[in-house]
Amino acid sequence: MANETLTEFKTLLTKAEYDRILKTLDKKEGNTQTDYYFDTRRFTLKASDAELRVKEKDHLILRVERKRGFNKIRVEEDITKEQFEEFKQTGIIPSKKVADEIADIVKDQKIVNFMNLSTYRVSFIYNNRGKVSIDKCSYVDTVDYELEYESTSRDMGKSDFIQIIRDYNITYKKSQVKLKRAYEAYRQKTLEQ
Repeated sequence: MANETLTEFKTLLTKAEYDRILKTLDKKEGNTQTDYYFDTRRFTLKASDAELRVKEKDHLILRVERKRGFNKIRVEEDITKEQFEEFKQTGIIPSKKVADEIADIVKDQKIVNFMNLSTYRVSFIYNNRGKVSIDKCSYVDTVDYELEYESTSRDMGKSDFIQIIRDYNITYKKSQVKLKRAYEAYRQKTLEQ
């Protein structure tokens, strides 16, 4: 179990920028992860700038992230496939620490899995200070591309992020977090139905 405080910087990428950056990283291996997002039926977590998900890569990680000022608080714990399946069926969070982190938001509302998001990610450490991730995201009949930089220092992170944009000759495009983009695509799809 780990708790971290991170500051994230991000920009959307065009497909051409994404392809060009990946060519420069041809020796870096990527991986695919699928995130299963959970919320109440009224999207109470989303309204509180919190997200609850199960991340599936080579194992399953239950994670909650909450915005606190400029930072995010992250609480996570490994879970088993059986715990995950039970969580999807019952809505009961299989970790006391994660459940306690959002108990004040969720109260007695039922939690449901409403959407999945798959990300192909190539990551590397930048200047021994932060992590750069180049992502191809697929969700709700949508594909988009993003560069994200995570740092434990807001000031140093901002400076590094500006340099990364210059290094890769990227035109900065304001980006909402993947989950907000996915929520919007989900909302649009439900409106069309």
